[in-house]
Amino acid sequence: MLAGNLEKIILIGAGNLAWHIGPALQDAGYTILQVYNRSVEPAKMLAESLGVKWTMDAESMDPQAEILLFCITESAIPEIFCRIESKKKPMMVHTSGSVPMDVFQGIAREYGVLYPLMTFTKGRSLNFHSVPVCIEGNTSGSNAILEKMARGISNRVYKIDSKQRMVLHLAGIVASNFSNHMFHLSSDFLEDKGIDFELLKPLIKETASKALEMDPAAAQTGPASRNDADIIRDHIDLLKDNPELQKLYTFVSDSITNHFKAK
Repeated sequence: MLAGNLEKIILIGAGNLAWHIGPALQDAGYTILQVYNRSVEPAKMLAESLGVKWTMDAESMDPQAEILLFCITESAIPEIFCRIESKKKPMMVHTSGSVPMDVFQGIAREYGVLYPLMTFTKGRSLNFHSVPVCIEGNTSGSNAILEKMARGISNRVYKIDSKQRMVLHLAGIVASNFSNHMFHLSSDFLEDKGIDFELLKPLIKETASKALEMDPAAAQTGPASRNDADIIRDHIDLLKDNPELQKLYTFVSDSITNHFKAK
């Protein structure tokens, strides 16, 4: 397998990431040979959208494949690749933030990671070229293959090792997943009080914009940053019938206050 060629790929998994990276790779000139998934309908739907074959049987994977691209949950990776038997020993690449590259050691001669640092949702359009893609290969050859692939789908490519990638993944969870959970809790709280969540959307947009344009510490506002104990106490009392949110509000407010006290 030469880095100068556009390799033939099997997508392992048919979830949110696969729905985005599959078309991005095709647009870059790569051949998606097949979609493998453990469930019929997701495999069939993604394969049909890409115009390729699909299978649920690891033994029926196309033998022409040069790269197996694992777009599945972290815990499923070992379970899937242990089922794969191939005389050609294709390169194995996973897309996980928290799984070390060496998960493939002893299974494939060439292997690596292509990790897009982004939240993906099936059916939501996204410009993949703006997505940071972190790569790591076990050899100079695999690094060259991954870099070519990454630069075909993204304008932002970074060589990041497994330890750094786990740090990035964790930070991404705090910044994205945790923030979205806060939006979810706010929406539920307002709905319970008969208030439309639409009222918060301009505030959410401005908060995100400031975090991108300023130091997040400088963008922080609110009673906890001012250590306004009276307002905080009133809010905690307002949440007396919602102990989970009350606990979260108290913990996060304390964290904000303590950060500003330390400065």
